[in-house]
Amino acid sequence: MPKQPVIKTPSNVAKRLHVAVTLDVKLDIVKRHEHGEGTSVIGHVHGLDPSMVHSIVKSADKIKKMAGSATPLTATKVTRFRDVYV
Repeated sequence: MPKQPVIKTPSNVAKRLHVAVTLDVKLDIVKRHEHGEGTSVIGHVHGLDPSMVHSIVKSADKIKKMAGSATPLTATKVTRFRDVYV
């Protein structure tokens, strides 16, 4: 039986890695865009595609709203231990 030709389908093409962008990076992207930098320049700085930068810039209002209510990453958790009476 003859071999079938190899056809490039989405299943055998190298997949892109999922990139999780932190809120701090998103805020920096929005700030840079408001100061006049282009999406390709911002993407190159952060290692992201310009299309992803554009999507972040489009949702700038939501990101700013999240930043106001989010807990900063530098926050520390305070724990107290109670004295155990035996």
